[in-house]
Amino acid sequence: MTTLSKWVIEDETKNQLVRASTIKPRLDYATEIVDATLEILAQKRLDLNMSNLELYRTSDGTRKSLKSLEHGVRYELEVSYAVESLRQIRRSLDSIVGLGNIPTVLSPTISLVRMIRSRMLSLAPMLDFQLGELSLLLSGVIIDAAHLAGSSLDFERANGESRRLLDEAKLIADSKMCKQFPNLDFL
Repeated sequence: MTTLSKWVIEDETKNQLVRASTIKPRLDYATEIVDATLEILAQKRLDLNMSNLELYRTSDGTRKSLKSLEHGVRYELEVSYAVESLRQIRRSLDSIVGLGNIPTVLSPTISLVRMIRSRMLSLAPMLDFQLGELSLLLSGVIIDAAHLAGSSLDFERANGESRRLLDEAKLIADSKMCKQFPNLDFL
């Protein structure tokens, strides 16, 4: 009888097959993960929005109803922020035109994925595996592409670009929330 470690996964899942592939199938798989995650978060945001609009309409101004509304709106804002950040990642994936620009285009997305993953852990724990998989996948693609193209990775530039993308996603999310709930002062 052979004893298997509980830490070794023996099944042939798609992610294991894709990791052994060339760069293009891994980029396609990363795009699938982003799209699936975006779909889940967009639906979650829509559900939260409907709930928050109902709370907003029925709010009687008491401390309890305002606290409930504030909690719901903040939750929706976090999800909206994650959606806008994932859209930035999707745009980056779409803008790849060749092996040489993969490290430049995708290196800022790693910190976006990690930020989304950490912020969504308590709000949407079911996405943790997908976002972790995306982070590993993109990291591997960036390193392999840089190696094959003879490129070097400029982490200072990537971090600056990542901050810009995060700020842009936050601005878009904040703007959408302020348009929906113009009279709330805790946004």
